[in-house]
Amino acid sequence: MNCPEAQPLLHAYLDRELDPANTLLLEQHMGECAGCAERYRLLEQLHSEIVESDLAYQPGKTLEKKIAALGRGGSARKWWSLHSWRMALVAVAAAMLVVFLPALNIFHSTGFEEELVDNHIRSLQPGHLVDVPSSDQHTVKPWFQGKVSFSPNVPDLASQGFPLVGGRLEVIGARQAAAIVYKRREHVINVFVLPEESGGKAKPQFRGYHIIGWKRGGLQYWAVSDLNEAELRQFVEMLRK
Repeated sequence: MNCPEAQPLLHAYLDRELDPANTLLLEQHMGECAGCAERYRLLEQLHSEIVESDLAYQPGKTLEKKIAALGRGGSARKWWSLHSWRMALVAVAAAMLVVFLPALNIFHSTGFEEELVDNHIRSLQPGHLVDVPSSDQHTVKPWFQGKVSFSPNVPDLASQGFPLVGGRLEVIGARQAAAIVYKRREHVINVFVLPEESGGKAKPQFRGYHIIGWKRGGLQYWAVSDLNEAELRQFVEMLRK
């Protein structure tokens, strides 16, 4: 995980809304990146100040009376100064949420991309990555015969820096699918393959993961990874060729 990928996740981490896999990755990243650790400290500080400010709703008539009292004493001016500071703090926090919420995808989604990312994250748990561990395309491709109703493309990209790890069976859209697993350094790339008619449409990014899809020979292919977008696109271009 690099800084551009980590920073949008800091808010979700603060609100305890990250899934276990992303939580672990982000905590490891903050342990190594002083910049992201400092940004998270500032977010925690802002959150604490908002909580400690004890903001409360003031009914309209009461608020009008307090504003009208501005000219009648120092206590009124003191209250207005404190009230203004609190409201400014809330405005800043609201503006930050408006900027970051769309990128975080905190709001629940029932889209196809959610299913792809959920399957990707589940595969990262110990013992779930592959059913057939092999770097040999001539072992992985035949393994799917009789298990799925199609024959996925399984190219060998080790010489280009994307070694094959193996394959496994998946269920996507209530249909059996194939997952072909590659790696780029420590980043896992899941390539999900399913019949074109049982596929869907997905956003290019969800929960900090990049998603790239394409069609070929009546099949849909979806590459999902936390690898940076440029390298993932490079991988997809090689895979498609």
